[in-house]
Amino acid sequence: MSETAVLALDWGTTRLRAFRMAEDGSVLERRDAPAGIRAIDDGDFEDAFHTIIGDWLPPAGADAPLIILGGMIGSRQGWFEAPYIPCPADPESLADHAIAARTESGHALWIAPGLSLSQDGRADVMRGEELQIFGALAQLGPGRHLLCLPGTHSKWAWLEDGIIKDFRTYMTGELFDVLRRHSILGATIEHAVWSDAGFEKGLAAVRSDAGLLAHLFTVRAGALLETLPVDETGSFLSGLLIGSEVASAVRDLAPGSEVCIIGNPDLTDLCTRAVTQHGIRCRQLGEYTGAHGLFRLAEGLRTRR
Repeated sequence: MSETAVLALDWGTTRLRAFRMAEDGSVLERRDAPAGIRAIDDGDFEDAFHTIIGDWLPPAGADAPLIILGGMIGSRQGWFEAPYIPCPADPESLADHAIAARTESGHALWIAPGLSLSQDGRADVMRGEELQIFGALAQLGPGRHLLCLPGTHSKWAWLEDGIIKDFRTYMTGELFDVLRRHSILGATIEHAVWSDAGFEKGLAAVRSDAGLLAHLFTVRAGALLETLPVDETGSFLSGLLIGSEVASAVRDLAPGSEVCIIGNPDLTDLCTRAVTQHGIRCRQLGEYTGAHGLFRLAEGLRTRR
């Protein structure tokens, strides 16, 4: 393992992604497990850490690669709490505010902070997505970019010359799950069925004058009155929610502008379909940029070791 320079763990709410990286930032080995912080009921993060990458670790006290953890593992519900730092922020400011920690087995760790925003009466936070954004810097280049990271809590962020200037969170994925599982809409949804036609109908409905709240009950009423096929209801709801998110996020963009999307293709493809309907171009940047963001932080941490 002498070629290993950095062990980077992108440790989120539902999954843990671990990367063994070389001195030049290339990924030597990757592991992915459903061991997010919510999955560790007893809070034994130390055990999960050793279970996933124990064979990558040298004996405690030996010459070790730099180990850096990012994402929800640094939250109040995680292993070691790291602060939020205010926007605007760049990779260097994240490295400056990373906290040092040590496992019970004696291995030294760095925990990446999250980002916060408080302006004009609006408060927001992100933890983990900033690593994906900074990991995409090489693909983005200089200038001003709007990025979308779709998911349970979708993030839209403005990046300018490598600095995150502003961002906004949309609870799209969580609201979809709540509505289909815990509301009256769920009784008329075929949960295991996907329909492209239903999704497109949801996107089209968002473009009318009525707002999201006025459209939601259509999921139930349309099924009862047989104007919306039951096998399209879940996809229609998805189109309503994703379409509403996108319409809000791009409302001030000029046609022909570009949105850069980071994430799982299952989600980024749906988001792309919603964005392009506004005459805006999309560029998909891949799913594993968080590893490269953690490596950028690691480079800034070398002087603090």
